[in-house]
Amino acid sequence: MLLNASELSQTDMYKILIGSVAPRPIAWVGSRDTNGINNLAPFSFYNVFSSKPPIAGFSTIPRPDGRKKDTLHNVEQGRCFTLSCVSHSLVQQMSKSAATLEPEEDEFSYSGVTPAEAAHINAPFVKEALLVFECTLFDIIRLGEGPGSGNLILGEIQHIHIEDTLYTEGRIDFEKLDPVGRLAGNWYSTIRDKFELKRG
Repeated sequence: MLLNASELSQTDMYKILIGSVAPRPIAWVGSRDTNGINNLAPFSFYNVFSSKPPIAGFSTIPRPDGRKKDTLHNVEQGRCFTLSCVSHSLVQQMSKSAATLEPEEDEFSYSGVTPAEAAHINAPFVKEALLVFECTLFDIIRLGEGPGSGNLILGEIQHIHIEDTLYTEGRIDFEKLDPVGRLAGNWYSTIRDKFELKRG
């Protein structure tokens, strides 16, 4: 079977992408609007792209009614955001924070997590998270118009919050971090079933 991507509907293309590019890490993004209202939202189009400068990026798509997501609006205005790692112990709260709330509603409160204040930027993060990046906006790349069109938000990591027992001799203990990844539908994955393979 050979599929022509240009002939697929946006929905079909989306389902192919999320079913084949997996597992995907989850960006749990904390931001704040100009009225001081906190926002928290998960995005599974997320990764890191550089270590010098340290750049992490995630993509937002418009709401179903065409409005831009609160996260995108807040980052455009405030030019900063946080990325809280989604450990398995926080997966229920992360899922709840994905609810489509209005801009004046606070997802931290709705999902039952505690907002903590970033040390060097004007954005909140999940206090319960074991690892958090504080980021300033590096760039926003518009990838299209209309439903399904992404806005790639790139942030430069300025400061990192790490739970003390996670960080030893310059390395992250990923078993203690216990991050989850996004699959398709309602499915998620963990890193608990893993194997080691040397390069080459």
